[in-house]
Amino acid sequence: MSKLLKLAWRNVWRNRRRSLLTMGAITFSVIIIAVTRSLQYGAYDAMESYAVRLFTGDVQIHRAGYHEEKLLSYSLREDEQDWPVLLEEKPWIEAYTRRLTGFGLISSDSSSAGGMILGIEAEAEQRVSIFASNLCDGAALHSRDDHAVLLGETLAKNLNVGVGDTVAVLTQGYRNVMGADLYAVKGLLRTGSLDLDRALMIMRLLDAQDLFALYGSFTEVVLRTDDYRRDVLYARRLRATLDEARYEVMFWGELLPELRQAIVLDNVSGIVFLLFLLLLIGFEIFNTTTMSVMERVREFGVMQSVGMKPRQLSLLVGLELMLKIAFALLAGLLITFILALIFQDQSLPLSQEFVEISNSFGFPLDELVLSTRPAVFVEPLLSVLIIAILVMIYPIFKVWRLTPDVALRTS
Repeated sequence: MSKLLKLAWRNVWRNRRRSLLTMGAITFSVIIIAVTRSLQYGAYDAMESYAVRLFTGDVQIHRAGYHEEKLLSYSLREDEQDWPVLLEEKPWIEAYTRRLTGFGLISSDSSSAGGMILGIEAEAEQRVSIFASNLCDGAALHSRDDHAVLLGETLAKNLNVGVGDTVAVLTQGYRNVMGADLYAVKGLLRTGSLDLDRALMIMRLLDAQDLFALYGSFTEVVLRTDDYRRDVLYARRLRATLDEARYEVMFWGELLPELRQAIVLDNVSGIVFLLFLLLLIGFEIFNTTTMSVMERVREFGVMQSVGMKPRQLSLLVGLELMLKIAFALLAGLLITFILALIFQDQSLPLSQEFVEISNSFGFPLDELVLSTRPAVFVEPLLSVLIIAILVMIYPIFKVWRLTPDVALRTS
């Protein structure tokens, strides 16, 4: 085996120009694939982290059936669990907050609109999400602000109100109890999400409990963990702790299926681009390997005449190709890793067109960071290896079937 490896090494550099062209093409393709995928994954990471931190949180706990029905009858009670002990004893939960979500009619002197009314614990919410802090006017909500609310910017425009004005709220609360009250507008929100800006009203959790006649209750517990990408694992751990017949634990991927689907669909385009490059690499490897084999048919005949077996010749051709691919992959991945180290702490500005597109989807992005997740390096490595193995089949099979008499007669 060592003799064949030495012979393969010598043959690789015997035609230096062809070998360098082949390795250069593979190296360049690996870099293009890795950098492209790194940018894609960087965009996905930015979108996911923003969506999770904006409103949804990493994991949510509801009463079983609440996510489908969104009814106040599926509320949770403060006294049914020792929530602080249950959540604070888990080291991977960095923060949590309680919310009460309901719906009602919001009116001003000139207009009315339906809205989502959200009761929050102001200080705790700031440790979990950022939507209540994205103010375009006024001041943030605090736990001491009695009968004060924040309105989405678009909702405020539709109601023709601003900071300091008063709005009336009419709701149907728990067990059909009618709720009505007046609230002062303390601030206006611009979250970047069109749906939230058009419908959201935020108030203290205590005010929401009074409005909906849900004293000592809330509809969801929202968690922030140490890694939102491990949401499935953490949700599974919580499900093992809680009674699944009474509670539903949902990770952000279940709460934002549209985002997951959009990322999957966009990822398909990246895979198509990768396959296109792999096709070009495959043709390059196949062309150079087949040419090398055809030019050396008489050489192979001589080697068989002095005692080398067809399987040894086939192994020799395979080793030559694998040496070229190994060097090219090593060079490509090394260059990619160096680029990732250089740019991992530097954001890349996006064009105005891309910023406008991301804003239209509710995920305002103006810069990207190259992702260094393992898939960036593993995908080019595995894909090039697979395509190389496939294109090796024909040249190796051709060498395997060579006989000395046929090979020596080949001109």
